[in-house]
Amino acid sequence: MLTSFLFLSVCFLAYANGANDNFKGVASLFGSGTLNYRLALAWATLTTFAGSIAALFLAQTLLVKFSGKGLAPDELIHTLPFMIAVAGGAGMTVILATRFGFPISTTHALLGAMSGSTLLATSGNINLSPLLNNFVLPLLLSPFVALLSAGLLYRAFTMWPRHRGIDDAMCLCVETADTFCASRQRQYDIIQRFGTEHRSANRLCRATSPRDFWY
Repeated sequence: MLTSFLFLSVCFLAYANGANDNFKGVASLFGSGTLNYRLALAWATLTTFAGSIAALFLAQTLLVKFSGKGLAPDELIHTLPFMIAVAGGAGMTVILATRFGFPISTTHALLGAMSGSTLLATSGNINLSPLLNNFVLPLLLSPFVALLSAGLLYRAFTMWPRHRGIDDAMCLCVETADTFCASRQRQYDIIQRFGTEHRSANRLCRATSPRDFWY
């Protein structure tokens, strides 16, 4: 019976984590208008699934830390009630925060659930050293690392076009013979009508094949 509860609790935690975190990775794509909502959500789901597969090979160390090893006694972390309480408590926290629009991390929810379950089960006998070294310090430092990395990347990507001599006005256009000649004819008509000289509009159609229309 408890095994079934554990299975349901883990599934509920996974559901809550997906509901909260799935769209965060592509929020910029949707917010900038690069992708519409459905395409952004599909891309988020695909990449999240790929990350889940990669976690099977890359997240062994993280898995050990989130098992509560070192934080709680070994005889406690292998018990079904402890695992159910951690998964269920973290899942409920994340789903409630998602429902009401509060920013939350599943990592924080799991940390709180493990600490709360350990404190209750051991009457306050919790090992604070792993809590500080394995969770609190990384959680405090990671925003600053992300801030520094994002700042350096932004600086690099804004300086690179200038270094390469690229500006927003440069473009590469490929046209067919018909559309090229039509656009040039319109530009020529504007020049004739208004007497306005424009460096990109004073060329007439002299090409004979589409391959000549790179400019």
